[in-house]
Amino acid sequence: MSTMIKETTEAVIQVEDLAVTFPIRRGLRGKRTLRALDGVSFEVRRGETFGLVGESGGGKSTLVRTLFGINTPSAGSVRILGHELRALRGREQRALRNRVQLVFQDPYSSLDPRMTAHDIVAEPLRVVGGYSRDRVVELLAQVGLGEDALTRRPAAFSGGQRQRLGIARALALNPEVLVLDEPVSALDASVQAQVINLLQDLQDRLGLSYLFIAHDLSVVRHLADRVAVMHLGKLVEVGATEEVFTSPRHPYTRALIASAPQPDPHLRGRPAAELVRGEMPDAADPPSGCAFRTRCPTAKDLCAQREPALEPIGPSGRTVACHFPVPH
Repeated sequence: MSTMIKETTEAVIQVEDLAVTFPIRRGLRGKRTLRALDGVSFEVRRGETFGLVGESGGGKSTLVRTLFGINTPSAGSVRILGHELRALRGREQRALRNRVQLVFQDPYSSLDPRMTAHDIVAEPLRVVGGYSRDRVVELLAQVGLGEDALTRRPAAFSGGQRQRLGIARALALNPEVLVLDEPVSALDASVQAQVINLLQDLQDRLGLSYLFIAHDLSVVRHLADRVAVMHLGKLVEVGATEEVFTSPRHPYTRALIASAPQPDPHLRGRPAAELVRGEMPDAADPPSGCAFRTRCPTAKDLCAQREPALEPIGPSGRTVACHFPVPH
């Protein structure tokens, strides 16, 4: 976890009761609605790293696209740096986007293979203004790349270097917030550690706020100050990272943590197979009540009858959406 002390509670991203739906057609059953996000609420505070974890298909990518205006919310609110996203148009919207940048998952496909490192980093500066060769050199130096990288194309870099190049491009416009969408999942373990250390250093030096989205729970535990667990378009647990990892209260959170590789056999808990069963339900036809109940080994009748709300549990401010939370 970052060593930077987070003393402010000012929110740079505020998501309230966010819903995103898509119409779909299913054979003879006609048109139906897929609720990719359903009642999602959280905030990212200034200077912190907020982690978001969950299985593929849970809604994480839809959330990222919604934050950048690619998907239109069906309901709810997204405020970024104090501005309601849907209320902005034209120049105001572009100005806000300059302050929030995205680092992509795959450094192999997110960089134009025809462009040099200089042109990749210089492009946003040329579009917005403020370009100089010295500024490009400075940005490359911030991510650990030397001046000799200027004329090289992405194919000449390793995977870790390409991701550093992508980070340099994201920093070009002096953003306040970085949304990191699986930024190390395509990298080897040793390279992952280098990029994570770089992100921590940049956060401390530049005062950045991170929304960090990942499958790798060990990375999130190391980097994030708080973490939210997403299942089938809903948040099921939100809290301080170490508290959530050491004492998960939602059965789904417990199953996710149990499924993470643990090299030390003395530290292994119950197998994930004992904590969760079956596959994630169809998002277009979710179960009644709690969407996790069909996979939960402790589900009761109430779980099928009523959907649990995300509510505070205990004095620390952690929230859990479960009728029968896992005991301490």
